[in-house]
Amino acid sequence: MLELYNTRTRKVDEFKPLKKGEILMYVCGPTVYGPGHIGHARTYTAFDIIRRYLEYKGNKVKYVVNITDVHDDMIKEANKQGITIFELADKNIELFVKDLEALGIKKPSVMPRVTEHIKEIIEMVKILQKKGFAYETDDGVYFAINKFPDYGKLSNLNMEERKSGTRVETDKYDKDNPMDFALWKKAKEGEPSWPSPWGEGRPGWHIECSVMSSKHLGKKIDIHGGAVDLVFPHHENEICQSEATYGEKPFVNYWMHAGFLNVRGEKMSKSLGNFITIPQLLKDFNPKAFRYFIASLHYRSRIDFNEEAIAQAEKNLEKWNNTIQELLAIENKIENPEVDELIKNAKEGFEEAMDEDFNLPNAWASLYEFQSAVNFLIAEKNLSKKNAESILNFLKELNQFFDFFDLEKKQEEKLSSDLMKLIEQRTKFKKEKNWAEADKIRDQLKAKGIELMDTPDGVKWKKI
Repeated sequence: MLELYNTRTRKVDEFKPLKKGEILMYVCGPTVYGPGHIGHARTYTAFDIIRRYLEYKGNKVKYVVNITDVHDDMIKEANKQGITIFELADKNIELFVKDLEALGIKKPSVMPRVTEHIKEIIEMVKILQKKGFAYETDDGVYFAINKFPDYGKLSNLNMEERKSGTRVETDKYDKDNPMDFALWKKAKEGEPSWPSPWGEGRPGWHIECSVMSSKHLGKKIDIHGGAVDLVFPHHENEICQSEATYGEKPFVNYWMHAGFLNVRGEKMSKSLGNFITIPQLLKDFNPKAFRYFIASLHYRSRIDFNEEAIAQAEKNLEKWNNTIQELLAIENKIENPEVDELIKNAKEGFEEAMDEDFNLPNAWASLYEFQSAVNFLIAEKNLSKKNAESILNFLKELNQFFDFFDLEKKQEEKLSSDLMKLIEQRTKFKKEKNWAEADKIRDQLKAKGIELMDTPDGVKWKKI
């Protein structure tokens, strides 16, 4: 039984999809005024693993990630570059899609853009106005939160405190309530705009997700995800827009939020010099090691990205891939009857942890115990080729959502005759118990990028 933490109920709930075997899932996408950053990489990698695990469990998942391509930040950046927001969006969407692929993130079922849904946005605003939830001002059309009694139920915020902190907005925009938010913004000089019943203008930020989730998934959906900083006001505002429009309560059954990501112990910020874009991440680090790093942590936890953490993740991943290569090389025919039970226990332990709100740290505890047992059996030569294939099939199953194990047999590399002679010389020195000379050759080879490993079957090497 799958359970997950629901931000709306503030507890772990049993997951029951609207339709058995089919899951409707929406995750808030980026505003494409520039390249995606490492916070995006964390969020979309975490939800990619969740989506893939749901599919691994036999569900068909319709997965939508929206693209915000009209926004205040888009306008500022486009003006700065001397191009239109459409040119800016096209450039950065292409980069974003490329970055997702490089991070091993499976393509969403749909990636809708705001500017492709202007007609539907206008229709939703008209409905809200007709129902008395929205009103027009000189500046735009606003949602009246006092007409929606459940406002604040997702974020559990004290709305009176929020109001006192935003008094200045009343004077600036002549709103009925300082907490009311824009559904439609009337056009200003130099900004992109579309015709509407309220004159030329453009959508507010929050309305887009209400429209795109309902268009592509329906008026009621199973899961809505995003980073934790979207709980308020974005997701709070989505709830009142969608539920006021369609009357479906709740319009989302399960709200899921990925935790914050710090960089080297501090909040990521351009002013601190620790702002990392996804292209920079891909340039400086192994994307599979980054994926391993994210997959080893709980999606709701606050995590710290640093070079040491990625280096450790890469080291752990290399250990798994070394085990895989050892398994691929096994030719022994004498079977170990305990292997099937070992796999069964590992799989059950892993899935039990994952079914408890995708608890990856606990899931990995089962896998590391399994890996240790497998490595012991390899060292003892107590595995058959058939046993090895069974273990590899289990790892292939896990790789359906992890997607970082290297399950292909590597072609045997050959060293130059000079390097092979050095290895032979070291073997000779070891037989003579001339440890000093043997160690000197080991260091020589390491300096050339060759690491030696002494095993019961003789010396082995790998490139480092």
